[in-house]
Amino acid sequence: MEQKKVGLYLRVSTEEQALTGVSLSAQKQKLEEYCKFNEWKIVGSYVDAGMSGGTLNRPELQKLIEDCKKDVLDVLLVYKLDRLSRSLRDIILTIDELRSYGVDFVSLTEQIDTTTPVGKLMFHIIGAFAEFERDIIRQRVIMGMDQKAKDGHVQYKPPFGYRFEDKRLIVVEDEAEIVRDIYRAYLRGNSTVKISRSLNLPRSLVYRILTNETYLGRVKWGDNVFDGGHERIIDEGSFLQVSEMLRNKRKR
Repeated sequence: MEQKKVGLYLRVSTEEQALTGVSLSAQKQKLEEYCKFNEWKIVGSYVDAGMSGGTLNRPELQKLIEDCKKDVLDVLLVYKLDRLSRSLRDIILTIDELRSYGVDFVSLTEQIDTTTPVGKLMFHIIGAFAEFERDIIRQRVIMGMDQKAKDGHVQYKPPFGYRFEDKRLIVVEDEAEIVRDIYRAYLRGNSTVKISRSLNLPRSLVYRILTNETYLGRVKWGDNVFDGGHERIIDEGSFLQVSEMLRNKRKR
């Protein structure tokens, strides 16, 4: 049977080392003994010395995750769960990421070992919690974006004629005048093809300009339209007239 390739992850902050005495060398010794007992091959030690467990943005942890992606490791072994992170959410999501790379996870102190049948079951449970956590994060993001839209904030790339300044749309006057020219030309009966050629703009851009409610000082988000916090470029009468002309053309 082929030996499992193991990566040891060790972390300690200077404050922890002073208070608890769980030094890097003590952690490493315990992990090496565990590997020897199980006849596992240690292929790398990843050590974040003096690094906080409050963030996953640690050099050696990130290197370890990259090595997991590259199939360097079969197992990640830590002395204790909080060596990986002090955040339960981060622990769950990280272990779930390891699972996606086919890497098992073992925590010596808590006796969590996904190389065993019971441990694999725990991995599935952790995966379910990770999926739940991702759904919660997505829901919070969507709720936050919905609220921003209601407050008049644009959350998409500024359309032609605007730029972002302090997270709000500001009119770019020379581009805004081209937007007005496009509306005037279409209202005079010019086709989108003719307008795009005369202004040397893609026809798709001309069409987007003629159908974008952002130019009315509004924000479209999903199926809803809200009053925006930006200056309009086109008056509502012109926009509605153009919309009617486009609808009639599509019916032909």
